[in-house]
Amino acid sequence: MANPSPKKLRAISLMFLVAGAWGLSMGIFYFKNPSFPLTALGVINLVLGIFLGFRQLRKDDNTKIRKKEK
Repeated sequence: MANPSPKKLRAISLMFLVAGAWGLSMGIFYFKNPSFPLTALGVINLVLGIFLGFRQLRKDDNTKIRKKEK
C-alpha cells in the first residue's frame, strides 16, 4: 500500500479539522440544547485531523534511506 502524497494528506487533514470545528461549534453553541452526537462526531473529526497532520509532519523522506551497495 503506497503512502498518500503530501498534498492529499494535507487536504484531508484540513477537511477533518474544519469538519471537527464545525461539528463542535454547531453541537455546543448553535442549538439551545447541546447536541451530544454532533459534538462527539466533531471531536472524532478533530482527532483524525490532528492524527493525519502529525503523520504528515513525521513522514520520512526517501532521500535519507541509503541504497544497498552493489
